[in-house]
Amino acid sequence: MPTGLLKSFMKNIIAALILALGTLHADGLFNPSVRRCEQLGTVDIYAKGFYWYASETLDWAFTLNHTANTVNSDYRSLVFDWAPGFSVGFGFNIDHDQWDVRTSYTWFNAKASDHTTGPVTSAFLGARTSLIELIQLFSAGKGKLNLLYNMFDIDLGRGYFLSDCLSIRPSIGIKGGWITQKIRTSWTIDNFILTGSPLNATENLNQRFQGGGPKGGITGKWYLSPNFSLMSQFEAGYLWGHWSINDTFIDNLNTIIFVKTTDRNYGALVFHSFLGFGWDSNFNCDQSHIALQIGYEIEDWFNHLQIFTNTSGSQNNDLILQGFNCSLNLDF
Repeated sequence: MPTGLLKSFMKNIIAALILALGTLHADGLFNPSVRRCEQLGTVDIYAKGFYWYASETLDWAFTLNHTANTVNSDYRSLVFDWAPGFSVGFGFNIDHDQWDVRTSYTWFNAKASDHTTGPVTSAFLGARTSLIELIQLFSAGKGKLNLLYNMFDIDLGRGYFLSDCLSIRPSIGIKGGWITQKIRTSWTIDNFILTGSPLNATENLNQRFQGGGPKGGITGKWYLSPNFSLMSQFEAGYLWGHWSINDTFIDNLNTIIFVKTTDRNYGALVFHSFLGFGWDSNFNCDQSHIALQIGYEIEDWFNHLQIFTNTSGSQNNDLILQGFNCSLNLDF
């Protein structure tokens, strides 16, 4: 399509959209602000199901392949699978000045696994400090990562209608909980040169984060019709964070190595955003309200991974959780 025709076509589309929105307002779109006045003093029950994908850069092993003049190294990473989770909560719409309080609990469990063949070496301190790897590299290795997310939120907010079709809800609150990551690796040497027999070893590394602190955010809702709306949310939290990390290596030659990293305490920054669609309606003579939301969300925990690896040193990688969700709210 020629550039001139394309520009003309786009102008016509934009003009049609503006005309449609103007007609929508001119016809007297229902003002949702009336709904809020009729539901003060009600209880809000909340449930959300989601399907998230977790991402976090983590090398657990690397292979070494020797040729005549070079050594080729291949870093092995643990990649999470998509996994389901849920969030439940309740709230109260306060009579005074239309404030509302909401609390929620969120649970999520993600897993990752990988395996490789040697010559291969562990990326963590436990195995690397053993005499075994100074003598002979492993023939094969397997790695598994289990992430468990438990988080509590409490918010105090108030809805404001900027127009008949646009509302916002600024909020402040507290966020707190814990996130644990357990890395389980197993290693084998088919024929250990010192014993002439197979050697088996395991290495278990744990990182536990716990923290809590203030947060704030804003939610926007643009009503496309009396029942359907376009929704967005942005939230930021700054938590006091505590990390505890330990690593244990054990083999069948009775070698036991325990590595304890010094606990770390400092601020943890987290951002959360959501974009989606909503449907809501009154019932019970307009004294109760039901709302359904569906969309996509992203939560970024800055510098969350704090373990030390022999492949790239001290880590400060982000933990990113993102995916689709569907939630249901009921006020009565």
